[in-house]
Amino acid sequence: MNKVQLPECGLFRNGAVLLAIFFAIVSNLPAQGNPPMSALIGPSPSPSPGAAVPVARDANGNVVPATGAAATAERVIVTGSNIPTAEEVGVNPVDIYNRETISKSGQRTTEQFLQSLPTVNANIVPQSNNENGSNTAVGAATIALRGFDARATLILIDGRRVAPYPTGNNPGLVNVMFVDLNSIPEAAIDSIEILKDGASTTYGADAVAGVVNIKLRHNYQNGAEATVQYGNTEHEDSGESIASAIFGVGNDTTNITGVLNYYRRNSIFQRDRAYSAVPPFLSSNNSPYNLSLSSDVAAAAGGPNLAPGSTVFASPPDLTNGLAPASTYLYDANGRVRAAGGLRPGFNFNMTASSFPSSERYGGYLSAEHKIFGDQMVRYADG
Repeated sequence: MNKVQLPECGLFRNGAVLLAIFFAIVSNLPAQGNPPMSALIGPSPSPSPGAAVPVARDANGNVVPATGAAATAERVIVTGSNIPTAEEVGVNPVDIYNRETISKSGQRTTEQFLQSLPTVNANIVPQSNNENGSNTAVGAATIALRGFDARATLILIDGRRVAPYPTGNNPGLVNVMFVDLNSIPEAAIDSIEILKDGASTTYGADAVAGVVNIKLRHNYQNGAEATVQYGNTEHEDSGESIASAIFGVGNDTTNITGVLNYYRRNSIFQRDRAYSAVPPFLSSNNSPYNLSLSSDVAAAAGGPNLAPGSTVFASPPDLTNGLAPASTYLYDANGRVRAAGGLRPGFNFNMTASSFPSSERYGGYLSAEHKIFGDQMVRYADG
């Protein structure tokens, strides 16, 4: 007998074997204690934190509240962080006065504007009238903050330190070094920033009371302006003249700005006012001093010969500083001229003391900037 095998029979046999293995596995699952198929598939995974959670909506598009179990979140404990703290990025109390505010104040100098602010106290170095043991910075001036003296207030120009007044004030064991505000022309100022809180951790011990940052004008493009002011007192004896000019030229990458300034004010003496011409008490430290002169020499110079062969006391007239002829001297044959009981008991210092010193200042300021790579690299020069 011949055996014939059709090709389709092999394919059918292989399929039957696979079906038999599948039914054997399925029928054997309950016997091994395996979980049902639903357990193998498991519950739907919970959405990861931050992922969008699908919500059910009705026909009108309103959100339908979920009826399932409430979602729970895992507790997270942070043991360290690189986030900046409030101490490092906290807000500082800074007062800013722009150019418009300075112009509307009516103050003519930088010193006068800053001294008019409520944050400035009385421990300033004023524009003094006389050089004496407690005030040696004649014509210079500065401010102080928060009840400290001028040594505790740092003054910056464009965020940079500047050289202090050469001699300071009251040289000695306690010498107050400061920046002379009269050296900064008011026309060159763009804005003023005052940090009213202590900044010693940033700038050092000279900023315990605060910081004053004077920002100058740098970007005055293609124009010029000039200002002329004049004022005088009611008695017309202390004229004040101010002239300033600012100009600039430049474009988006290069700018040159210049400022010229001139200031002059005449002096006022205490003898120029009735209320200060004579002090309540004349000084016993007499000056000009009493001179002990030979009576014969005084007579030869044109004065009286009150005691021939002897000496007399004489004193030059007021406000002459000794530049007067002997005939105009004050003579007293019985005692000192400027003393109690003499011709002039005591000396009136107000005859030579000034109430306000004469001042004359002139200067210029020039600023140049060029952007090489935008704001990332800028070449500048100022002075």
